[in-house]
Amino acid sequence: MSKIINIKEGIVQIGTDNGGIKEARMEDLNFEPQIGDQVEIFENETSLIVTKKEVKEEKPVEQATSGVNININNTNTNGAATGPSYVDAGGKKAVNKIVYCLLAFFIGGLGAHKFYAGKIGTGVLYLLFCWTYIPAIIAFIEFIIGLCQKADSNGNILV
Repeated sequence: MSKIINIKEGIVQIGTDNGGIKEARMEDLNFEPQIGDQVEIFENETSLIVTKKEVKEEKPVEQATSGVNININNTNTNGAATGPSYVDAGGKKAVNKIVYCLLAFFIGGLGAHKFYAGKIGTGVLYLLFCWTYIPAIIAFIEFIIGLCQKADSNGNILV
């Protein structure tokens, strides 16, 4: 952060971030300079412009937090699909409820919902025994269980 360090005879000396000193004429400033003012410097080959940086006064912590509710909302705004997010909570994975239930209902007999949940071994077992229709029955039960689970704020359930 650049700072005004000296004012003498219409020349303002500014200390820069890298330890250097810039000199500016009073005409280059769009404010009345005071020693200690924090400033931003914009310069090219022919001109130098100095603007005063507004400094917000910080309140003490006890004043800043009294009667103030803070809501932090983190969202993925880049539009990229993130796929299933993995959360290790007792060996369970967090997956999107809608995708998991649709996979379990339509192609659960082949283990698609298990592959989606990251349970590759169980998915392979479903594939190996799909001809017996037992994986399809289990997948239908898992579909119902998935529907009954309450999703979190991101639409994920633990499976």
